[in-house]
Amino acid sequence: MTRTTNEVAPHPWRLVDDLHVTRSGAAQMQTDLDLLDEVRAGSPAALRLYTWAAPALSIGRFQPETDVDADACARHGVEVVRRPTGGAALLHGGDLTYAVAMRVDTRTSVQASYDEIASALVAGLAVVGVKAAVARHDGPPGAVCFAGQQGADLRVGNRKVCGSAQLRRDGVVLQHGSILLRRLSIDETDLIAGSHPRDQLRQSTVTLDELGAPHDPRVVADALIVGFARALGMTYRQPLRTEGTSGTR
Repeated sequence: MTRTTNEVAPHPWRLVDDLHVTRSGAAQMQTDLDLLDEVRAGSPAALRLYTWAAPALSIGRFQPETDVDADACARHGVEVVRRPTGGAALLHGGDLTYAVAMRVDTRTSVQASYDEIASALVAGLAVVGVKAAVARHDGPPGAVCFAGQQGADLRVGNRKVCGSAQLRRDGVVLQHGSILLRRLSIDETDLIAGSHPRDQLRQSTVTLDELGAPHDPRVVADALIVGFARALGMTYRQPLRTEGTSGTR
């Protein structure tokens, strides 16, 4: 596979292990943007892994706010936050979220960088016994991210297990995405304005729990750490662990 990044071995990546860090949804998105800015300023590439302290609905950078049922979100105690990347609404809380910030050749296509990161995600999921593949191109997903499949996403069979989106600035890519670990008692169909069939969403998605695979966030995060190293042929600097902290960095 042709590498698109200038920061594979021998340059170690930073590993930002934020699994036990408590942040608001807005602070999570800002922390991802901070990663992007750090790499733009000359820091090494980084992989960040985190979970969500409470359910939050992230909407894409260009998604209309009118897609969101604000009353329903307030009723369910769901924070609404806008992502710096594109795509549609995604409910967090039952997922493991990753963020990658890396420098790429400006001639590298968006799909090529998606494919490179996808290879690392696929390798990581394989560690927990999940055989994932790059998703089909099923057209625009509408208001709900996991209702459709795009080239940045991963599937198991025909069901989506990971959704991702990307932003580029000054030759640096920020890509973040969510791996579905388990179902919550609510989903995007409870929080998006209008009528959206719950059965259709559930039939088009699958969680690691439903696959019978390990779905503890720590176990899956460790698998991704291994998968990125194997697929990209890189090593990590001493991990930055910020367990037990709160707020923004």
